[in-house]
Amino acid sequence: MADVTLTATRRTVTGKRVRALRRQGLVPANVYGRGIESVPVQFDLRDLRDILMQAGATQIVDLHIHGADGAEESGRHPVLIENVQRNAGTGKILHVDFRQVELNRPVRASVPLVLTGESPAAVRGAVVVQALDSLEVEALPRELPQEITVDISGLVDTTSQVSVGELTLPEGVTAQADDSTVVVSVVASRMEEEVAAEVAEVAEAAAEAAAEAAEAAGESAADEAPGDAGPAGEARSEGEGA
Repeated sequence: MADVTLTATRRTVTGKRVRALRRQGLVPANVYGRGIESVPVQFDLRDLRDILMQAGATQIVDLHIHGADGAEESGRHPVLIENVQRNAGTGKILHVDFRQVELNRPVRASVPLVLTGESPAAVRGAVVVQALDSLEVEALPRELPQEITVDISGLVDTTSQVSVGELTLPEGVTAQADDSTVVVSVVASRMEEEVAAEVAEVAEAAAEAAAEAAEAAGESAADEAPGDAGPAGEARSEGEGA
């Protein structure tokens, strides 16, 4: 996948004064990485917004930094978009952190998990629950996938699930989570739970009725059985003695 290119200007405005930059349509940001000092920069909002949509968090951005005089600084800056701070109410971009990487050294990044296929259990009314929206992986910077697909066509009932160990990862990409970690599972819908509860109640009532009927039949049989022959035998003994 080809790198995307973004141009930044070294920033001299810091602290609360960056609000003035935002009013001018500029976004403050910082570039940091292994073995380098944090570099304050600023971007045109429109250019930055396009790159955020295109690159996501796992595609290399070829960053060109210009000085205040407009001249491009020397040195290469391959970066990943590490963090985007937004206004909670408006969603407006407030600040961005870029992580400069070494292209021959593995890095870790969080990759979105995307469900694909159709679950037979869901077709029958069950609910598919995605426990993980993203997965931290390790790979060389240019081998990081933009997304990882999760096939849910094998989820046939409420005992079915997909774990991290069952995911198909691109070559050179390793998951940084335990293989047994559940990614997606199936639970019964409320309607299914209500039906199951009703069925259980009916079965329980039927079992109780059967038990009561069996008990009643046993008592009736005991009442109809012949009495003890002891008294009659005693009468015959007295007659014999006379």
